[in-house]
Amino acid sequence: MTKKNKLPASALNRARPLADRIDLPPDAWTMRGLGCKLTCRNSGQSLHWPSPIYSRLGTDIPNPMELHPTLEKLRRNCGISVVEPQADLLEQGTQPQRSNQQSSGADRSMDDGLWIQPVFVDEPIDLQPLMHAEQIELQFIPCHYQATRPTSYRADRWIPTLPSDLSQVDRMARRVELLRHASDQPKVVLGGAIAAGSVYEDVRFLIDSGLDYVNVLSEVAASLRPAKSWSLQPIDYVIETARRAIDDSGVPSVGLLVSGPIRSLDDGIRMLSLGVDAFSIDSWLIQQQSESATALRANEDYSSFLSGYSRQSEASQGAPRVMDGLVLAAENWVEEFCALRRFFEI
Repeated sequence: MTKKNKLPASALNRARPLADRIDLPPDAWTMRGLGCKLTCRNSGQSLHWPSPIYSRLGTDIPNPMELHPTLEKLRRNCGISVVEPQADLLEQGTQPQRSNQQSSGADRSMDDGLWIQPVFVDEPIDLQPLMHAEQIELQFIPCHYQATRPTSYRADRWIPTLPSDLSQVDRMARRVELLRHASDQPKVVLGGAIAAGSVYEDVRFLIDSGLDYVNVLSEVAASLRPAKSWSLQPIDYVIETARRAIDDSGVPSVGLLVSGPIRSLDDGIRMLSLGVDAFSIDSWLIQQQSESATALRANEDYSSFLSGYSRQSEASQGAPRVMDGLVLAAENWVEEFCALRRFFEI
């Protein structure tokens, strides 16, 4: 289903009648792309995600490195794209290199989610990490390294930020072109992430600046331990207003990503029906991580001295561990989501 024939709100999540489906060959869905397609406005080429799902936890939480191994598993096993800065990885000598860190994006598996390189507008641009980037996302929020509280964030961290020298569209457009030419990928896609404030005006500004897609944050993650998030604007208002801004801009190829509340499979299907190209799964991951942490603490009460010693030894090494329970839960969620999406043919 393309952006031009999205279902109206009154017809959301309605499956096609049997008479319409019966003429389709049994393998019709195997030939359709169920992921997310983002178009580069300069080249006209498209960048394909294997799944219309992404995560910003590697950018938004105070200590993202502890979640890096888990996010890497989600990217490879579930096809979930990840917004995560490369600078964090380069500081950790024990961390494995990414599949597209030292080589072109064409070498990665097409089943893997994309690694999206964030660039904060309030920080000097380091062009070296962008050399092989397939997707770059400008963050119109303060860089998390400048946070005054290291354990959690307040809501004002997501107040839109723009340096005075970029307040004009033409200057912002030059910054976009600089980032676009920093990558050796011919179809590099550039986007902008904004907190849901003045949605219409902000989306129009990003489109006029030449960006290929907008990522509107309706709900953001502030912490994992304890689980903490902020709801900034109602998700229906955000999607409707952002879609209207895109339609009014006259640039139909602009993609729309949203970070909003995901409590069930239906929420993801509904967002796609409303015209969203991809959505964040972070709110659901936070909920699962909180529940799994509670279960882990309960099991530790009955653990032996030997198992407790093993955990202490692993903790002393300082290497982040993969949250296997979270990865397994995400794998099941994505599989069920894809099945439900096929049912509604969205």
